[in-house]
Amino acid sequence: MSILVKGILFILVFLMVTLFVSNGPSFSFKQIDRGDRESPEEIVSKELLDDENWAGFGKVLSTYIEELLSIIRNMMVGTCVGLYLYQQREHLVFHVGENEYQRTTGGRIIEKDSIIEQIAKQKTAFLEDNLPIGTVLEGIADSEIRSLIGVPLIWEDKVIGVVAVGGKTTGNFSQEDCDFLIRCGQLVTQIMAVCYRGMGLETDQQVYKIHLDLERKLKSIDVEHQALGGFVQHIKKVLPLDRFTFCLKEGDEGIIDYVFGQVDNMNQGMRFPLDEGLNGWILKRNMPLAIADIQGGNMMRSRYSRNEDTKHGLRSFLGIPLGSEENAWGCISLESRSTHQYDEKAKEVLSSLVIPLQIHMERIRLLRKFDGLSKSDIPSLTV
Repeated sequence: MSILVKGILFILVFLMVTLFVSNGPSFSFKQIDRGDRESPEEIVSKELLDDENWAGFGKVLSTYIEELLSIIRNMMVGTCVGLYLYQQREHLVFHVGENEYQRTTGGRIIEKDSIIEQIAKQKTAFLEDNLPIGTVLEGIADSEIRSLIGVPLIWEDKVIGVVAVGGKTTGNFSQEDCDFLIRCGQLVTQIMAVCYRGMGLETDQQVYKIHLDLERKLKSIDVEHQALGGFVQHIKKVLPLDRFTFCLKEGDEGIIDYVFGQVDNMNQGMRFPLDEGLNGWILKRNMPLAIADIQGGNMMRSRYSRNEDTKHGLRSFLGIPLGSEENAWGCISLESRSTHQYDEKAKEVLSSLVIPLQIHMERIRLLRKFDGLSKSDIPSLTV
């Protein structure tokens, strides 16, 4: 009976795909003669660029994965299916899944001793047809399972996640089902690789546009705090933040000069030592710093000083120094209430966007230094 049901479902899915391809939206390729240099790929690219409804590679990836998971569950007559992805190569997190009644999006960190974590560690497919009563697929509530197939998602010999299907009865799955899920897992990793590359290109294009817009915006501003406010509004388009801080270096101390977002008691004018917090570390060493979780492990990393209030609720941190290669005269830092918000890509993006801000801030500081002096008092600058 199980084989018969799966066969019927396969035929139905095949018919649905055939109808979608024949009647659904598609690109209209023009007839290309020998004198036309445009390839079909170039035509598709132009149609995507001109399409105002194009939502980006991120939306394409999420839609593809959700639909594929639904097809997998139906084809395998499973009770539930879930996709789990590594976050910063540290934690395995439930990403998305569904049972017979609803779809669920994730964010929940998977326990280290769970079956899903074991599948990721052993890097091979897992098939169990007699699970203990009361077992559930992690991340999906109200879905008791007795059978489970799990497949690690491997890219360039590294496990990036797991896709798993659960069944409500013992002996629900066969080796053929396992082979089918392995093929589906390979498709997931391939489409993820393509879409992540596309998302990277989209981010680079967006950063370039923000860079140009920021330069135009700063040209009309001659007040430091107005320049910082304009900078924050631009970087919020590509980087999440709940607190933005601009600090200055004065001798062996740092000074909070500007705060946007969550203020707490760390407001403008507060001084802090350079040896007791993350911002002091950046100012003293003149190096960028990104931390996935400042509360990670058994320690709380201070942002400014050891005596600061630790109940601020901010978790991710990203800081960039301002100044020459030898010395930093200031720094900016971003903080978020969510963990793992800033990685090497975020550090690269912020380091790029901070260049026009630094040049403009140094120009404002130079003009302020010479403000009130006569022209004869101002040294001539030769470029």
